[in-house]
Amino acid sequence: MPVTLHSASIGLFVKSLLALKRILKKAQSHPGIDVASLPSARLHDDMLPLSFQVQMASNFSKKFVERAIPSKGPFPVWEDNETTIEELLARIEKTLELLERVEAKDLDGEEERVIELPMGRTESVTLEVKGYALGWVVPQVFFHVSIAYAILRSKGVPLGKKDFSSEFMEPVVLEVNERSSA
Repeated sequence: MPVTLHSASIGLFVKSLLALKRILKKAQSHPGIDVASLPSARLHDDMLPLSFQVQMASNFSKKFVERAIPSKGPFPVWEDNETTIEELLARIEKTLELLERVEAKDLDGEEERVIELPMGRTESVTLEVKGYALGWVVPQVFFHVSIAYAILRSKGVPLGKKDFSSEFMEPVVLEVNERSSA
């Protein structure tokens, strides 16, 4: 299977959001976890809460579609006001629905199109769509999903690496082989 801009962006965003959905559902169903407190949970006092991490994974994915393929618009404005795990899961679903509308052909020929990306209040950068995807959005989505994982882990949700990585591995594994323990 060739690597395309679609698989390297939309495909990774979908897998990241599915991993995020998986870990949120695991947190939601784990006995002994105060689920109501999780959206406001933080790793450290000066870091932003779980709700923000989910919103940012969603927002970066959505903004990629808006900037890379403006013809897919108009795009709705989403308020960042989720305060429960159920609302965060609904936010992920809404984002997945948007991403599922993007077909590989929608990104064909867009790789080298130049866009301007605001960076703070006073600066912007100019870059190609492929650079925007691979150098900015993919790392941002991974970062926020990883922080969400770390917050949940710090609050006692029994997560392991497989909870994060299985969404990425399942579609590409050709065969599972048993190894002897000798």
